[in-house]
Amino acid sequence: VSTQSTGESNVGMCPFRGFNTKMDAPQETGSRNEQRFREDKGGSTPRYPGDNYMDYLRVNEMLKLHVRLTDDPASHDEHLFITIHQNFEIWFQQILFELKSVKSLFSGPKVCEKGQQLIYQRLVRVISIFRILVQQFEILETMSCNNFASFRHVFQGGASGFQSTQFRLLEQILGIKEVQRTCTFLKFYESKMSQEQKEEIKNHESAEDIFTLVDRWLARTPGLQHFITSFRNTLEKEVRDFRSKAEEIEQTDPERSEILLRKAEEMESAHKIVLLPENYERAGRVYGRKLSYMAFMGALMIYSYSGEPRFTVPYEILKSLMDLDTFLTKWRFSHAMMVKRMIGGKPGTGGSGGYTYLRSTVSDRYMPFIDLFEVATYVLAPQKLPPLSPIVLAEIEKFYISERAHTRTPTTSSDEDSAADSQTDEDSVMDSPTDED
Repeated sequence: VSTQSTGESNVGMCPFRGFNTKMDAPQETGSRNEQRFREDKGGSTPRYPGDNYMDYLRVNEMLKLHVRLTDDPASHDEHLFITIHQNFEIWFQQILFELKSVKSLFSGPKVCEKGQQLIYQRLVRVISIFRILVQQFEILETMSCNNFASFRHVFQGGASGFQSTQFRLLEQILGIKEVQRTCTFLKFYESKMSQEQKEEIKNHESAEDIFTLVDRWLARTPGLQHFITSFRNTLEKEVRDFRSKAEEIEQTDPERSEILLRKAEEMESAHKIVLLPENYERAGRVYGRKLSYMAFMGALMIYSYSGEPRFTVPYEILKSLMDLDTFLTKWRFSHAMMVKRMIGGKPGTGGSGGYTYLRSTVSDRYMPFIDLFEVATYVLAPQKLPPLSPIVLAEIEKFYISERAHTRTPTTSSDEDSAADSQTDEDSVMDSPTDED
């Protein structure tokens, strides 16, 4: 902090240090909450939360929410247990805030380039938060199992982490439905929840989720029908080349010829699932595929041409969705192992099987974007792919021209609003009609 010639600190440099005595305080009170705070405080020097760090963050009110149910020295670690779980809930709140924004950006009929950038940035933030949440278990594991036993009896009325409304909402907004759960104790845990919790979870269950919106977005990938035809032709040529080469060397090198024939058969067998929609749908019923055929092929096109400037951000979005699935699974696994460490084979206080239930959630059925991992099965080597067609290249050029023509700096609208406003028909190649349309 610099010091002025008068000797007064230039506290205006820091937003948490109040206003510089040489600087005028804001004339406008801002939000109604700020104005109400001034009126409540009263006195000769009215203040609002932005004047003071403790007031702005409501630190005193927050710390008062940390209340232990035991007070004997043997239950010392209950303080840590509450701290960690309150931190989980605060971070869940931030994750929900970011995911609701992502959902809003995906919800429109178009997702412009600015919207895609915001989606990517906010998904990266959510992933960073989950990385911290996984690490928090390391702190909790400094507590021994006998110290945990010293206060676990306070939960025997049925309190359980399974009753975390925010975590249920987090799963729902991503695309995990109640019917996918492996639990058999749903009624018991619901009986311990408030009516408000039950209604909030029920209302969100029927709402559109990010998975559904991503599916629609991918299905609108420009030039997709052309890519499917091109991909099919490229694959068939690759298979023919293997067989042709095998025939050429059948007499001179029968062993090598057999290897090439096996490669041709394996490639044809593996890729037949994505060559026709009916094959994909049939396999989907067997393997539990969630993405629609067009969405899956849209993802395959983005993977295949991820080096193209127009597909760079969409590819990063898909990578981020896979990272989100990965870190959510890591969080579930860390949670399960922490519970195993603390209670062994005892049942959970909320009516679950404890570790056995938590371990069962570390599975594909709890990963809404698992199909994005499967796309790599069908990716061909870059040198085998034909370049993007002139039709798709023309659409890309059209995007850049229209984007420059429609760029403007919003003065009052939010990032989501300005991103949505710029989603005109010509604003996004990602959402422009396919070449067949």
